[in-house]
Amino acid sequence: MLSGMHLWAWGLFGVASVLVGAAALLQSGAQPHYVAFGTALCLGGALLVWVAVTARRVGRISWLATTALTLAGLFLSMLVVREDVCCMYGYHRGLGYPWAWLDSYATADNMAAIDAIRSDPAALEKSVDWLKVVLDGLFWWHVALLVVVPAMQARRRFQRQRL
Repeated sequence: MLSGMHLWAWGLFGVASVLVGAAALLQSGAQPHYVAFGTALCLGGALLVWVAVTARRVGRISWLATTALTLAGLFLSMLVVREDVCCMYGYHRGLGYPWAWLDSYATADNMAAIDAIRSDPAALEKSVDWLKVVLDGLFWWHVALLVVVPAMQARRRFQRQRL
């Protein structure tokens, strides 16, 4: 019964992921980070539904690998920098992908001052947007699922064929 409840929960989570991903794709306006987020959630959610419907066993090693890849993706995504000058003389710089979750923001009286601020981004005060951390984590978890689960299913199938 417990495994049946797990399968039901994964199926429900998969359906929710597909719905959130579809909403992001509809909202995207062809913005690449929205498209990436929506696509990853739709595909990962569909994979979770498939796991639940077919009662596939994923296993602890797969979940550990998925967690490790999620954390690696989350922290390696900080290499992605999104900068923009907005609101007349405002400067925004965010780290993270698809949502910039380590943010800094500065304002100045003119563009020369903004250019000076942009030349030394390390001096900017940074703040963490925890909602974006959760969204980025969700994105990277779905990407990790798309790598790990098919690989482990193929590995199991290969092992069964060898026997």
